[in-house]
Amino acid sequence: MAAQSNRSRSWVGAGTVIVGCCIHSTGAAETPAANVELQEVVVTAERRAENLQTTPIAATVLTGDQLEQKGVVQMADLQNASPSLSITNAALTANVNIRGIGLDSGSPSVVPGVATYRDGLWQPPILVTDSFYDIGSIEVLRGPQGTFVGSNSTGGAIFINTRNPDFDGLHGNVEVLGGNYSDLGVNGAVNLPIADDWAARAAVDLEHRDSFFRDIGSQLTPSAQLFSHPGSLDEKNVRFGLHGKPIDDVDVLLKVEINDKSTGGYAYRPVPGTQYAPFANPDPWTLQYDHSTQNDELGVRASLKIDWKIGDSGLLFRSLTGDQFMRVRNIYDIDATSSALPAGPPALNTAQAIIERPITQEFNLISPDTGRFQWIVGGYYLHDIRVVALDIQSQAIPQHVLVDGYNILQSAAAFGQVSFEIVPRLQLQIGARYTHDWSEEPGYTNVTVHLGIPGVPPIVTPLAGIETDSAVTGKVALNWTLNDNHFLYAFVAKGFKAGGFNAGGVGNPQTNFAPEIVYDYELGWKANLLNNHLRANLGGFWNDYRNLQVGALNAATGQSSLLNTGKSTIKGAELEMHARFGGWSTDFGGAYVNSRLGALSLVNTEALPPGTSQPQCTPGVLPPACFNYLPYTLNLDGSQNPYSPEWTFNAGAQYDLRVGADATLTPRLNYSYVGAQWTTLFELPTTDYLRSFGLWSASLTYERKQWRVQLYGLNLANKLYVSGQSAAGANPNDEFLGNPRQYGIRISRSF
Repeated sequence: MAAQSNRSRSWVGAGTVIVGCCIHSTGAAETPAANVELQEVVVTAERRAENLQTTPIAATVLTGDQLEQKGVVQMADLQNASPSLSITNAALTANVNIRGIGLDSGSPSVVPGVATYRDGLWQPPILVTDSFYDIGSIEVLRGPQGTFVGSNSTGGAIFINTRNPDFDGLHGNVEVLGGNYSDLGVNGAVNLPIADDWAARAAVDLEHRDSFFRDIGSQLTPSAQLFSHPGSLDEKNVRFGLHGKPIDDVDVLLKVEINDKSTGGYAYRPVPGTQYAPFANPDPWTLQYDHSTQNDELGVRASLKIDWKIGDSGLLFRSLTGDQFMRVRNIYDIDATSSALPAGPPALNTAQAIIERPITQEFNLISPDTGRFQWIVGGYYLHDIRVVALDIQSQAIPQHVLVDGYNILQSAAAFGQVSFEIVPRLQLQIGARYTHDWSEEPGYTNVTVHLGIPGVPPIVTPLAGIETDSAVTGKVALNWTLNDNHFLYAFVAKGFKAGGFNAGGVGNPQTNFAPEIVYDYELGWKANLLNNHLRANLGGFWNDYRNLQVGALNAATGQSSLLNTGKSTIKGAELEMHARFGGWSTDFGGAYVNSRLGALSLVNTEALPPGTSQPQCTPGVLPPACFNYLPYTLNLDGSQNPYSPEWTFNAGAQYDLRVGADATLTPRLNYSYVGAQWTTLFELPTTDYLRSFGLWSASLTYERKQWRVQLYGLNLANKLYVSGQSAAGANPNDEFLGNPRQYGIRISRSF
């Protein structure tokens, strides 16, 4: 069914986006007409329904249909449909960055700088890889969201909004999928009327696909008894929603979702230039692990949203409650090579288990959306517990390291925003948020080193740490609606991401790192042109970015730690365009981002002698009790922020061709480009560089009445590119390849 804007409902769920733009109906095909206009895009990131074209936000909004048209299947694919966005594979997590701001660490003490929400619920970074299905819309907000989103919004926010049950009777759809690599899947949804004021919706998504890789490790080391298939896919997702009005002026929405995904383990290779790279198979699609691998992810999400319209006052009180459970079980072959390497370093493997339990509560009180003066106030609370267990083993000696970790994150906030029309068409907006974050590792974490020497007990080192931060953030905007077709805005916003700690233990004191702060200055123009056949959004930004949190060596302790890097400047421009003329529909999104670090010097760990872990030498302290890091210290002044491609853009075009009296045939072609980016501040061209890549995708869709048949192709040119890097454990770095060419057919029927 085509998504529709619904202006009769001023208040919708937190993070919900209602969109209408260039969308195919799944019902009877309509004849393309020259007077078909672009439809209104309505967003609710600021907790009330607003036209995106008159809202001072830089955002990309995609409906479920548009995701399919652009080949966006999961989170990582969003970078191919939204400018300024970089999402790189990092095994357990994904490095999500907007305008070069986001996440550059896998430490549980670091929160992501780009907040991700699913049906209004904050998502921890360990489990955002399940496939999209039965999606209403996805909204990518660029720049710090200092009023509504929370402390982890220095880069922006991503809202994933699934379809809600509606009161339009019995309807739904079912789709089957078949593709290369033995890709088989089925998904569908059904909307069920229960009573006049109650409806339910059930959605399911099942898919199985073989790996893109061939693992020959069992041929080289038969005793390993490899039973896994790294990079394969076995996914089972189900969601149930209940929507009702139990009493007058009260609206209730309940959703429960279960995501179960297995990939047979992460498929990666040693980064060229690292110590294991010479022993990897030269064929990029051939792996030769000497240890079984595993990657099983389970997520259970439950949300309850209650809207209460308070009498005749026009006020709306909203409560949004979330309870989530995430579990990840991994086994890594860290070195990504076979053990039959007599000239190489010892092989390593790690078993990992993580359990995370975020509980959230948000309250809003929202004024009517009429009149010159409007306001919103709210409160938010997050309590998140993460339990981590690691077993790092070396095959060279009978030694292994056990890590049992326990981390607590709490965040509490109060926020509000007022909007006042100074004169007709000129509006002032002021928003503010007070946030208090608390993170602790409460002494339940132990590092246990089993030396493998008979009669020698293991060495047990307890770790602990704590960090608290508070900040006031917000936004001041001046909005000028020139006329019904042109909107100008200017604002300054402040974003904040909490600091954290490097847990300390015996002989290793705790060290802390400060919060990140971003001051964002933006100008923007939004226009509807050519009688609503062309839409253009243009914006420019300048960011003062302070205390970037990165992993580096702390010379004072000789240990790898999370550190702050001082100041950097990020500036650029973004342009998005959509057009529809008769049967033609086109879209474009592009961005230029220039990021530069200020004065900064860090130790180049790649150049250090092996086993270096002593603190910096000082007067009176001499080697071997210390080490002189000065010859290995690099001046990084002017370096580019990690994961900050200078150029990103995407474009697509399609044509709706009438076939007979009641059918359409729609060919579509897409292209996306992500510029080169560095994975560290050191900018070492051998190990730290992700080359630019451009991807082509296409589809051919036939629609007649309730039937839809689509042929699709992704990465049509079979581009070989690196999609990310990860330090899987302590050693070494590994890299991931982007998916090769995929093609197949989707057949769906709506009812």
